[in-house]
Amino acid sequence: MNPFPLPSISVVMIVGTNRENAQGVLDALQSQSCADGLLEIVVFDCAEASVPALKMPGRFAAQYIRRPGLHFWRVARAQAAQQASAPVVAFLEDHCEPHATWAERLLEAHADGRWAAVGYAFTNGSGDSWWSRSALMADYGFFAHPVEGGPARLLAGNNVSYARWFLDELGDDFEKSVGVDFNVQEIANARGLPMKVAPGVLAAHRCYSGLGKLCAANFYYLKILSVARAKANGWSFPTRLGWACGVVALVPSLRVLRLAKSMFRRPSLIPDFLASVPVVFLVYSAAALGEASGYIFGLSDAEEKFVHWELNTDRIA
Repeated sequence: MNPFPLPSISVVMIVGTNRENAQGVLDALQSQSCADGLLEIVVFDCAEASVPALKMPGRFAAQYIRRPGLHFWRVARAQAAQQASAPVVAFLEDHCEPHATWAERLLEAHADGRWAAVGYAFTNGSGDSWWSRSALMADYGFFAHPVEGGPARLLAGNNVSYARWFLDELGDDFEKSVGVDFNVQEIANARGLPMKVAPGVLAAHRCYSGLGKLCAANFYYLKILSVARAKANGWSFPTRLGWACGVVALVPSLRVLRLAKSMFRRPSLIPDFLASVPVVFLVYSAAALGEASGYIFGLSDAEEKFVHWELNTDRIA
């Protein structure tokens, strides 16, 4: 007899060798304010078999799936999502700890069943230093707490939830696109499916220890994005070359300006934003170079490189 009721949310987490941070996320799930049995935890473990398993939260149904040496982020996310049984599939990175009411607020946000995707808001999970605040601004500044809630055309990447009906509707297109959530969200926009940001669904994101690591992760992430985007749109090489030139020349500055504009609605974040501008611009520039590289040169080993930075690189606690 199954001791757990049918879950309302399947929490999907892909993990690598960074066990301390991953265990912190699982411990935070164990401490959620929601009722026992509300969640299902699906851990997709890509570390080598010799690495000890993680301790799963005992309050909730759990699936622990080991795929040693899997080097494809999109494949891991798609396969893990296929194992999830709840009507909401919520992705969490293995270094992004949910606040105590995260699950409750997420269930409220999905309650009416109409949203294809619901995004979270983010706090700093790496202490209170200039670097950690700047890294959060570079990675999740548009969704940093306090963020405006409501309908949105773009949500955060990697840490985001999807309705099961939307994933089922995507079918095989989900695995093709889920390496970068922006591409999944573009499909939702093209189909007129609603998405929103839920400001009360809070998660604390841990950052890398240095600028080089942050830039490398963003470079390869955007390279994966651009290859999938160009393929989905059937772009010719001249079109891809034009996009590459435009991205490098314009996008970093435009993204910084867009982020600055968003700060006027969140004045409490303006000091952190101003202090972080050099880091934000450099990270956005690295991302633009990665995107342009994908348009011109294709994927190469970008997926393997991204998995290294995403799953097997230490984060600041």
